Amino acid sequence: MNRPPTGIQDWIHALDGNAFKNSVRWILASLCLTGVTILYLFTEARNFSNPEAMDMAQLGRNIAMGRGYTTHFIRPLSFRLYRERSAEKGQSVAGLLQRPQPDLHNPPFYPVMLAGLFKLAPESFRTGLPNEIQLHRPKSELLITGFNLFWFGLGVWMIHRLGSRLFEPSVGWLAAALYAGTEVFWRFSSNGLPTPFLLVLVLALAELLTRLDVTGQQVAPGVVPPIARPLGLAALVGVVLGVGFLTRYAFGWLVVPSVLWILVCHVRRISVAATCCFTLLAVITPWLVRNYDLSGHLLGSAYTALTSETLTFPESWLERHLQPPKNFPDLTEMRVKLAVTGSDLLRNGVPVLGGNWISFFFFAGVVLPFRKAELRRLRWFAIGSLVLLFFVEALGRTHWGTLVPVINGENQLILIAPLIFIFGTSLFFTLLESTEFGHPIFRSMFVGGAWIILSIPLLSAVLPPRTYPLAEPNYRPDIVREISSYIDPTELMMSDVPWSIAWYGDRDCIWLPLLVKDSKGGEDFFAINDFERRVAALYLSPFTTEASLRQVGTAGFVWGRFYFDALLRGNLPTGFPLIYAYQNSAREGHMFLADRKRW
Repeated sequence: MNRPPTGIQDWIHALDGNAFKNSVRWILASLCLTGVTILYLFTEARNFSNPEAMDMAQLGRNIAMGRGYTTHFIRPLSFRLYRERSAEKGQSVAGLLQRPQPDLHNPPFYPVMLAGLFKLAPESFRTGLPNEIQLHRPKSELLITGFNLFWFGLGVWMIHRLGSRLFEPSVGWLAAALYAGTEVFWRFSSNGLPTPFLLVLVLALAELLTRLDVTGQQVAPGVVPPIARPLGLAALVGVVLGVGFLTRYAFGWLVVPSVLWILVCHVRRISVAATCCFTLLAVITPWLVRNYDLSGHLLGSAYTALTSETLTFPESWLERHLQPPKNFPDLTEMRVKLAVTGSDLLRNGVPVLGGNWISFFFFAGVVLPFRKAELRRLRWFAIGSLVLLFFVEALGRTHWGTLVPVINGENQLILIAPLIFIFGTSLFFTLLESTEFGHPIFRSMFVGGAWIILSIPLLSAVLPPRTYPLAEPNYRPDIVREISSYIDPTELMMSDVPWSIAWYGDRDCIWLPLLVKDSKGGEDFFAINDFERRVAALYLSPFTTEASLRQVGTAGFVWGRFYFDALLRGNLPTGFPLIYAYQNSAREGHMFLADRKRW
């Protein structure tokens, strides 16, 4: 039994032991990580530029304020599905858009976590804006960034723990340091997406699967292992997969390599795999039932990811449809989407996987054998998951991935980065063992130099000059907050950036329909204003006003032509009710039209 040091000799021995060295390492590592965090927040972190982050943040705030799982960001497609399902159930659809709109697009776990965060925070952290928006970030976004940095730090610790257990402590330390020194993970943390939390779930999944593997090996040949521990670990695997699915639907595809792992490696494969699948279904079924009850689809309106960015539905067209589309993409269009997005991933995604050059060591080490069966299986799990998520990302890419490259919720390959870092680092140390350094300090200096080289993107990012936090020109929290203040909370706005209105303005906002005026198809402004809910104001951001010239002659130029006609000629469509323009909003390409002078 270990006892604390008592005499001077015991203290000297303790100071010379591994426990003291590890404590010093952890203290120094924590101080370095804290210092880099503070430096990054003050020099590089910017306002949210990702629509998904704003969408989930406003959901979390609505939940925290007692509004339920309702959204201010109204997708025409989600409303149509909600209306059709209500009619099928015999419910009245009159004035349906005037009621709080349930969100049918986002899985619930991350918004619910944000709701708990907002509940604990003061009121100013929900909606307050700084006085100098160009120099400081909103407190609400700082709060979410701090929350994600917690998960990021937990991921650093879990990588160290897993790498040290599977290989050796030096592998765990360097893999964790490389993870902490990779800029792309910092950008995910500061941009408000749930990716840092999902990376923790992937590490938890790897930890559970490797421990489940051990329960099937630590028995004599021909002896059936006890059932309690494997079933408990399998149930935890199902919980992790379920939580991941309820955070990002695409995460659920990892059930395929996870179940294959169990079927291959464990003696009690059938009962263990069944337990994993049963637990997963128990976790996700209530949410799927809720979606089906409200929309008639198990995933709500998120099913559109497969057909988005095709020839039939380019950009955001499908989500902006008020009526059921007459045509859907055929198999040829899906093959074209897979070929185009897949080739883009092969050129720009896979070569910089994880945002760190250590990934090259992983790919180089694929042909090297491992003596331990669990390492071989974990590597095949990483490779199989990578291939699977490659196709999931290629087929599921939407306009969000084009709008904000790399740092978006559709970046699925990034989820396997922690395992790639661990295996890549193991090959690095394998090659290092064949090199003579003469003294251990030179070896440590070489490893430190390698970390500096591999972390150059982050180190160069935090160096001067400072990046201002305002993500101009498309998102101006001060402008959005000002124009939203002229609209009553019970009224409806329309915009090309409804996620920005929902987050910064805290007002109901519906996405622009496909057309301004349409006498036949019902896909226009008047189909909403005249028959569903009166639109009090229209806000067009630089997304429309500055991109319109590049879209001349295309179907996407409809609202761009509306902007130029209103701005240059003073012309509006016949009967258009929003005829009062707020002149101050015209600066920097913003346009705000209202039904009356509200300012």
